[in-house]
Amino acid sequence: MLRLLKTAIALALLMAVAALAAWIADQPGRVRIAWFDHIVEAPAPLLALGVVLLVAAAFILTWIFAWAAALPQRRRLKRQARGYANFAAGMVAVAAGEADRAAKLAAKAQGQLDDPALARLLAAHAAQLAGKTDEAQRAFAALSQDPGTAFLGTRGLLADARSRGDRAAALQLAARASALRPASPFAAEAELQLLVEAGDWAGARRRLEQARRRKAVSREAAAALDARLELAEAQAALQAGDLRMARQHAEKAAKLLPEHPAPPLLLARAAEKESGHHALREAAARLLRAAFARRPSEALANAWLGLQQDVLPADLVARAEAFVAERRPEVESRLLLAAAALQAHDFSAARAALDQIGNRGGSWAARLQARLAEEGDGDAVAADRWRESIRSELWQCGHCGSGHGDWHLLCPDCGSFDSLDPTRLGEAMPLAVAPRPLLMLEKP
Repeated sequence: MLRLLKTAIALALLMAVAALAAWIADQPGRVRIAWFDHIVEAPAPLLALGVVLLVAAAFILTWIFAWAAALPQRRRLKRQARGYANFAAGMVAVAAGEADRAAKLAAKAQGQLDDPALARLLAAHAAQLAGKTDEAQRAFAALSQDPGTAFLGTRGLLADARSRGDRAAALQLAARASALRPASPFAAEAELQLLVEAGDWAGARRRLEQARRRKAVSREAAAALDARLELAEAQAALQAGDLRMARQHAEKAAKLLPEHPAPPLLLARAAEKESGHHALREAAARLLRAAFARRPSEALANAWLGLQQDVLPADLVARAEAFVAERRPEVESRLLLAAAALQAHDFSAARAALDQIGNRGGSWAARLQARLAEEGDGDAVAADRWRESIRSELWQCGHCGSGHGDWHLLCPDCGSFDSLDPTRLGEAMPLAVAPRPLLMLEKP
């Protein structure tokens, strides 16, 4: 329809021009022009035709000059288009792992693009892919000096420093990235991760507060990370022997993370070392009981038993019965009762409880059987035989799967943040695909 309309308009214009030419040709008269000493006389239609031809010639000449003047610009635009096409193809080659092709396309793009930043970026990625760290570092350094690409170059240098294990340089680069883009979640995440890995809990808190003020992190994620930093400071205070600060941080973490297994554990350790603080012991025991009711485990049971060292043997089993009341029929509850009986040196009760469990107790039951054989029967050979069947620790990293005897905020093997959970009967837990970023944490 549009093509027909254009054709009709063109025909109408041609008809109008033909009609105008016919009208001019039919007009009588002559035109006489005196120009200095010359006199020009011609029929009016011929003069009109001359004027039309002169205008047409002027238009054509103007168009030719304009086309010639724009020729360099058109060539530059075509060169730019080829450069952008080579850059796009180079990034696809990087994504496909084709290092040689990416390097060739980067070289082509560098000679075609007016802006060298894109070519440098492609060259840096191609060099990284080919394992040429020096070339990649030079390219990212050049990008970092340009105000328009400073953040991009700093990010590349930061990734390179992290891959080299240079934590000090990475921390400086992360701080520079934060200064360049204060509201960047990437910069905040990178700096926080480095501070956490270094155990600089106070620095991590300050950086988290900056990220929260600049809206680089949501309130919920900031609160979740802040609560876990309370756990870190509680553990650090325990290691330093500062029981008052350990207690304060653990109590605050218990309020902020009511379903996390670590706060009652840390609070119980602080209470265990403060022998005269009965109220703290009772509070820790209540938290451990609630945690055990949610998810029974050997780690929580051992923490509770550690608080019962001063309890009379006759009262210990009764307290254990009350502790497991909400989970009485389960295997973990029977194992805790057996552990309490062992601690009270009631070997008959411990043996009866373990016999009821049979082979369902996993590594926890094997540990108790080893204690029973060694302490109750004096049979070191049988104890060693039971210990041979123990295959896992009390805590397992949900990222790398490594087992640990104690809770840590950072996995000692892979460094994942808050990835350790207590195992049930020593059974392996499903692994996470990847550790969660610090700024995407949620309350458990």
